[in-house]
Amino acid sequence: MRITFGTGLRLGWLFAGLFVVGCGAEEMAGPLPDPTTPAGPQQPPPVPQVYQFGAKFEPPVGRVVHGMGQWVNYNPKYTALLPAANQPGSELVFFDIGDTPRGWEPAEIAARVAGIGASGRIPSLDISLRGLQPSPDSLAKLEDKLYGIDHLVAAGDPKYLARIQDVIQLLKAYGRPAMLRIGGEFSGPWNGYHPYEYPKAFRRIVTMFRDAGVQNVAFVWCYEPAAPNDFDAVNAAGQAKWYPGADVIDWFSIDLFAKADVSGATTGHDGGITSYGKTLRFLDMAVTVGRPVVIAESSPSHYDFGVTSQASAAWTEWFTPYFGLIAFRSEIKWFHYINYDWSKASYYLASGWKNNDLSASASLSALYVAELAKSKYLHADENALLKDYTKYP
Repeated sequence: MRITFGTGLRLGWLFAGLFVVGCGAEEMAGPLPDPTTPAGPQQPPPVPQVYQFGAKFEPPVGRVVHGMGQWVNYNPKYTALLPAANQPGSELVFFDIGDTPRGWEPAEIAARVAGIGASGRIPSLDISLRGLQPSPDSLAKLEDKLYGIDHLVAAGDPKYLARIQDVIQLLKAYGRPAMLRIGGEFSGPWNGYHPYEYPKAFRRIVTMFRDAGVQNVAFVWCYEPAAPNDFDAVNAAGQAKWYPGADVIDWFSIDLFAKADVSGATTGHDGGITSYGKTLRFLDMAVTVGRPVVIAESSPSHYDFGVTSQASAAWTEWFTPYFGLIAFRSEIKWFHYINYDWSKASYYLASGWKNNDLSASASLSALYVAELAKSKYLHADENALLKDYTKYP
């Protein structure tokens, strides 16, 4: 049993104008003039910013925040491709709440967050409710495929709540805008989260942040269309399988990697929903709930940019529909591109992922740079236009 949110692109048109009917908000930039000060040269009045959903850190209508991924050894290659005016406005950070061989190191997380802020970018953090992710082969051999610790967070396990408190304190001390994605790709079996327990863990974490008075963080709920089509499912008692509830979500989010995630038919030959159908259905749900969408992770994982023919195919078959989806669905307000050679990491190599480093193809990178030069994209030097951004200097 599930709540149904319809499939199809036309619903995006229906909601594209909602910002003029009370869903948005207007903000004027700058202080009011002092009537006791002699008048100087006339300045044009500040332009009011209108926001479609009125969400924390949402860009003005018609703008889309440009962000980049998490690989510190490849991000310099990415930023070097872009002119100074088109640098990414946000950057991904990943860390695990569960146990790992490295141990729990909140000081390292704080240093990474501070470094991103110092560069003028917004840290977009993913707090994984598990330890290290097993390889596909290792996962297949696990007796218990639900290896996440989300159920322990939901139950109030002191060790994990203490680690969450560390994150709360470091982000409160940071004080500037940050995005927090809690258990990204929640229903993907590769993450090992527990149905009906994950949404409780999500709610507990958000409540802990709010109880601590943290206001500079926006909370993100993220789906991946390679996962089952059950993100909105509820049981006979009305309990949500994965959905934590609109009151604890500031942004919906989706990760897009496969060609089938961004284009194609919405139903397969067997009548079942496709990955693209799930993408559209999740976007429909975001619009219905009244939340903007961030593409938290994205890159055309199965194309090798080091091969000329594959780089060309990647632009035609993945980038073009990807940017088309962003243009067509006005609820998508933010994206992160992950610039990385996935074949360098054994986990992704085993999954057939390839080189998505834009610097490997001059022709492809030129097309990408030209796309990001369009005025719709909002870069680091315009972050102050984001809703509520200036409240947290």
